[in-house]
Amino acid sequence: MISSSEATTKMSDPVIIDWFSRNSAQVHPDLLISESGTHTIASAAPIPASTTVLSTPTSAILCVANGALIQRAPALADRSQWPAMILTVMYEYSLPDSKWRAYLDSLPREFDTLMYWTDDELRELEGSAVLGKIGKQEALILYQAEVMVFVEAHKDLFEGIDMSLETFHRVGSWIMAFASDLDKPDDSRNPQDAMDDDDDEDDDDERFDSLNTYKALVPFANLIPGDCELANCEFSPSESSVSLVTTKDIPASTPLYIDPGPLPRSDLLRRLGAYPTSSAQHDVIEIDSTLIISIAGKRVPEMIRDARIERLVDEELLEDSYDIEADGTIPSEMLVVIQAFMADDMTFQSYIDQERFPKAKKDGTTRDVVLEIVEKRRELYRTTNEEDVALLRSGETLSKRKRMAVEVRLGEKEILRRMEDVVSGWADVPQEVSGSGRSRKRTKTG
Repeated sequence: MISSSEATTKMSDPVIIDWFSRNSAQVHPDLLISESGTHTIASAAPIPASTTVLSTPTSAILCVANGALIQRAPALADRSQWPAMILTVMYEYSLPDSKWRAYLDSLPREFDTLMYWTDDELRELEGSAVLGKIGKQEALILYQAEVMVFVEAHKDLFEGIDMSLETFHRVGSWIMAFASDLDKPDDSRNPQDAMDDDDDEDDDDERFDSLNTYKALVPFANLIPGDCELANCEFSPSESSVSLVTTKDIPASTPLYIDPGPLPRSDLLRRLGAYPTSSAQHDVIEIDSTLIISIAGKRVPEMIRDARIERLVDEELLEDSYDIEADGTIPSEMLVVIQAFMADDMTFQSYIDQERFPKAKKDGTTRDVVLEIVEKRRELYRTTNEEDVALLRSGETLSKRKRMAVEVRLGEKEILRRMEDVVSGWADVPQEVSGSGRSRKRTKTG
């Protein structure tokens, strides 16, 4: 049976224990929170699978609706989710008696997220598409045009509240790293005109607010690291609470881990400033559509090329970029685009007349174009695969950030090598592709 009072006898951090108790959170008696150095959450005794080890009521979740600011400034509800959440957390962070004081004090003060890297450090990631997603300039615009405008309109509420740019970045980093998108209660959900937020890549972009979810920080979830292979529990939200449930039998003295999801190391580096080794299996490399068109459509006059671009966009075949996943498989949509730009005018017109584009084909001509795309994409990096491997094996002392940059760029270049392996066997006789690979729509942010 779950009991917050029983848990106090086995959990070692009295501040966190007291917070759970005061906020009606239920804690399994065999859950242990260490207070030595970096906090960790582990099992003090064997815990069976499907056991709820922690349950926090939604009233104790840090979100806009629960914060003190919206009670004093109802106009906050008119702001979009990102600025509203940032304002809420910045406000709570400056309140000595905030309901979430113990939780806020447990959050990191230093970050290795890309927002904090120097220009020299970022140059180590040259060639990776992640550099276009850091959003420093967008963050500054958000701060000036949304956060400070709201503060100016409510000056009396923000006396003594730290609304500095430094704190804005800190709070934004917390939300980026640790916030969840929780379902709104059924009676407050609007089924009309909901934006598609299926893409993990867009979850942290304020332009992709869902009408059916709200952003929230689950207290002390930051103490549970992510690992695809070691994951042994998961969060299970409901209208009344957010529960942490074991997904497998957990032996005694075992740390708790959650699955960070199918995110590449580059994206985890951008969001969290770190990644588990196991996330290498989810690495991707992005191939920009402009590169594809420049090579596949090199013999097509500009005016005709533009018309084909417009048509392929209408057919939802041409995207900003295509993700090539760790196994190097080419998305069928990317192959169709390549073949559409290689087609002569009569053939392309036949596609339009038939109101359908043919299935992608694996043939020698497409193979040669893909190999050229791979070579051009590889040239965007400052180093070769061999140089990166040698650097990691050399025994040279690398800073944490440089090592992560080398690992990320090497992982992407390895995918390019696998792309070459995938297409090398394509013969001159075409073979139809039936939905090979998977593409995910991307919107560039930088």
